[in-house]
Amino acid sequence: MAAESVQRVSSIYLSSSEFPGIASVVAVGAFDGFHVGHQRIVRELVDCGHKASLATVIYTFRRNPKLTTRGIQGLLTTNSERVEFAEKTGVDSIVLEDFSARFQGLPAEVFVSEILISRLNACVVVVGQDFHFGKGRAGDAEMMSRILDNAGRRLIIVAPVMVDGEPCSSSIIRTSIAEGDMERAARLLGRSYSIEGVIVTGNQIGGRLGFPTANVEVPDPVKLLPGNGVYAVRAVVDGAIVNGVCNIGVRPTIVAASRRVVEVHLLDFDRQVYGHLVSVQFAARLRGEVHFASPAALVKQISRDVLRARVILGSVGGRQGMTK
Repeated sequence: MAAESVQRVSSIYLSSSEFPGIASVVAVGAFDGFHVGHQRIVRELVDCGHKASLATVIYTFRRNPKLTTRGIQGLLTTNSERVEFAEKTGVDSIVLEDFSARFQGLPAEVFVSEILISRLNACVVVVGQDFHFGKGRAGDAEMMSRILDNAGRRLIIVAPVMVDGEPCSSSIIRTSIAEGDMERAARLLGRSYSIEGVIVTGNQIGGRLGFPTANVEVPDPVKLLPGNGVYAVRAVVDGAIVNGVCNIGVRPTIVAASRRVVEVHLLDFDRQVYGHLVSVQFAARLRGEVHFASPAALVKQISRDVLRARVILGSVGGRQGMTK
């Protein structure tokens, strides 16, 4: 059974109409962040599927509905990240539905009958306690339970996970990240928050100051960046985990950028990695972005930042790393 499940983890459907219609248990939600609350829902999904010998399916959207309907300022996870996290749980399939204009206008009752029952053949549906669905978010867990019961199906409602005395939610995580509270975000996510991008050539100013930086081009424009400031980070590049100091902002002291940039000074690292993919994992915020009176004052502060980062990340002293 386990071997069969592993073979089917990579089943990714871009529409519920593509799903083969086998009997299933389905977890429904945006799953932005795949935080500890989402992980509890997926554990319930997998456990139920195994006990009932049903295919396990995560049903979500290629574009988070809240980007359109509620105007959130950024996503915690890209499509590829959500797929990656889903695959690690051992689920059989993930459906990435298009949140089209037609879909936005779908009445709640039709969503359950047409999508969950007819297309996905859901014998069991798993949702969070505060789940809403359908046009105008008119449907809730109580309505879904009633519709499923009438069709001989059932609903499992998963209680929220409490973190720091309040229910874990994507909105709280977004606020924490925007404010630079990466420790709180990590407790809610169950891991460090990260961004992924390609290392590109910068203006080389960091190298001239003695602290070369890897400029990270984040390809997804809706990926949420932490608030402007300096952070202790771990970077994963070419399979190696490297401690570092990351600056996010407009670099006001030297040459102010027209948009926010992400720069990472890698510690004890001296390889050329332009064009390589890097994942930057945020451990803690060291300070806000500051306009210093001179480059010398900036260099002095960066030296302090590196020392603090080494302590936080458990790194010992040594030569400074770079991407030239």
